[in-house]
Amino acid sequence: MTGSIFSDYKIGNLTLDNRIVMAPMTRGFADNETGEVNYLIADYYGKRARYGAGLIITEGIAINELAKGTYGIPGIYTHRQILSWKKVTQEVHQYKTKIFAQLWHVGRVSHQDILKGYTPVAPSAIGANGHVHRLRKPFQAPKSLSNLEVYQLIDDYKQAAKNAMEAGFDGVEIHAAHGYLIDQFISEKTNDRQDEFGGSLQNRLRFLDLIIKEVKEVVPKNRISIRISEKKDDDKGYVWECPEEMVCAITGILSKHQLKIAHPSVDNYGDTLQNDQRSLHELFRQCWDETLIAVGNIDPNKGAAIIEENQADLIAFGQLFITNPDLVIRLRANQKISLYYSKEQLECLH
Repeated sequence: MTGSIFSDYKIGNLTLDNRIVMAPMTRGFADNETGEVNYLIADYYGKRARYGAGLIITEGIAINELAKGTYGIPGIYTHRQILSWKKVTQEVHQYKTKIFAQLWHVGRVSHQDILKGYTPVAPSAIGANGHVHRLRKPFQAPKSLSNLEVYQLIDDYKQAAKNAMEAGFDGVEIHAAHGYLIDQFISEKTNDRQDEFGGSLQNRLRFLDLIIKEVKEVVPKNRISIRISEKKDDDKGYVWECPEEMVCAITGILSKHQLKIAHPSVDNYGDTLQNDQRSLHELFRQCWDETLIAVGNIDPNKGAAIIEENQADLIAFGQLFITNPDLVIRLRANQKISLYYSKEQLECLH
């Protein structure tokens, strides 16, 4: 299905006013103690909606108290957090924009100083390289999740999704990329489990498979996006040994559950993979017939061509939406788009 970047787009009974997506970006605006969001976040997302974003995907939202990896991360696991997010969804919806909550658990890339004394959890007790964002301490060695704890986490994802819908979100995105918890299960370097969640690729994908199975009981299948990446934030040299096998296995799970939205994440859209002559989005397009979101430092002047050439169905912009809240208007009018940050914008960037 091809069309203009400014044409509306239907995913089942979900209609977007255009194909332009605000990509998820960590902001750290939430109350660090309660995980509640405030008027700053409502205004931040509301301003992008006011100027015409078709879909907004929020910053990562913690699914439980052990899910966050830095300061100021919002949550969606308490009643007060749900109520606080309603201010955001109501603000966005008055401009007819749709908004998805990105469900997030960082797993091992955290520290007890962030988690109120609790040890980070992971599929296996394998430590990450690097330092905790803003805390600037080395990542703490994680605790390996018991089998029972893995199933509890699957329930936590379901409850977080249910809470998101109660808060007024139009859908959810499951963050399974960038070396965070779900991705830690998928990677052979971070998962050496001996139970049904470790070993073969099929077993390592089981955690994601069961999360989707549970989440789709509380969120319509056409309103669930899955974010996937080869890149790992804590392992810059990591690559998939066989990218086609990985992408086909992942899209096979999405198809089995009749999901409709895939959101592959890369630093630069169109870059070929190290172990494949194709880009990640090309591989997804070949294995996946449903809605595909293009993202990755996309030149705003090239977004329309990506849609017109049927490389993807939606175009996501990240930092350009910070520097240009009115990005959609500027694109429509072919106006200059700022690539630089004001002093105020720099102060809230991570």
